[in-house]
Amino acid sequence: MFDRRKFLKSMAAVTTFSVLPGLKSFSQSRSNFLKVKPKPHRILPEKLDRGMRIGLATPGSAITDVQLKESVAQLECMGFNTYYEPSVLAQYGYFAGTDRERAEELMSLFKNKEVDAIMCVRGGYGSDRILDLLDYNEISNNPKIFIGYSDITALLIAIYEKTGLVCFHGPMGVSDFNDFTLHSFENVLMKPHNRYKYPYKREKNTIDNPEFNFYTINRGQAEGELTGGNLSLLVSMIGTKYEPDFENKLVFIEEIDEKTYRVDRMLTQLVEGTNIKKANGIMLGIFYKCNINDKPALTLRQAITDILKPLEIPVTYGFPFGHIKLNMTIPVGVNAKFNADKKTLKLTEKAVV
Repeated sequence: MFDRRKFLKSMAAVTTFSVLPGLKSFSQSRSNFLKVKPKPHRILPEKLDRGMRIGLATPGSAITDVQLKESVAQLECMGFNTYYEPSVLAQYGYFAGTDRERAEELMSLFKNKEVDAIMCVRGGYGSDRILDLLDYNEISNNPKIFIGYSDITALLIAIYEKTGLVCFHGPMGVSDFNDFTLHSFENVLMKPHNRYKYPYKREKNTIDNPEFNFYTINRGQAEGELTGGNLSLLVSMIGTKYEPDFENKLVFIEEIDEKTYRVDRMLTQLVEGTNIKKANGIMLGIFYKCNINDKPALTLRQAITDILKPLEIPVTYGFPFGHIKLNMTIPVGVNAKFNADKKTLKLTEKAVV
């Protein structure tokens, strides 16, 4: 009878002692290969001006005709022209069309010379399913502003890592372009500064909601390249060829509508399954509707602190970005300074040209 345990032990012994002197194990050589893998040259997209044309994309969940019309009206009220493919209203189950249709729509917007920037209408689910269907060479040859958040996290990370094109975690077509959101949008994408300090504002009518509290978990200051996005999407990319690299980065994270124990589980997986322990700092946005517990329970703040405080890098919770009305526009791939003591984030270079 086949003894699986004895077989595995014998194979482990062979692996341990069969590596010849002077040769490295597979895991060692793979690690070294990843370290020397060339990174694409960084590309800054052209800045946005009023009168330019914004292409509307639906790489994730389906949208309604009302959502499309409201997105068009909002952007045109802001002084932009809009464009979209007929497939923008396509539907395939809970997706905005098949994987192929959504990928082709996005590629069409990148290749269209009359489209100056691309904004996702909404997130939902589906972006990670089209990553292998995109032509990253075409994207790098047709650089332009690409912006969205939530499910769009997968595209922000993949496009930047594969092409070097700086992408933007920020408002979408269905977002509320209030004064705060518009201020950040304009100062990052339209009137770029060599240095830009993000303002802070607490959302109205949240004084009794601890999810909107602004607090420091680990003190300190850090600098680095920005990366991040939605927690569940970052976790879903672990183990794939699109897994984000957090080493020496400033990582920003947000989430919505997850019970606290699920946030706990995902943060734990992020810490144990990636190199986020080697990040320079972590900025947490608003984890909206995540302080939800059965009894006995930990609060959202207790759970987050338990997991991130031992990393001994600067960590602050409560920056105004995420699934809320107030939204910072944060560039993926641009350098910034983070001060956890003062709870501030400052870009140290332009994100567009």
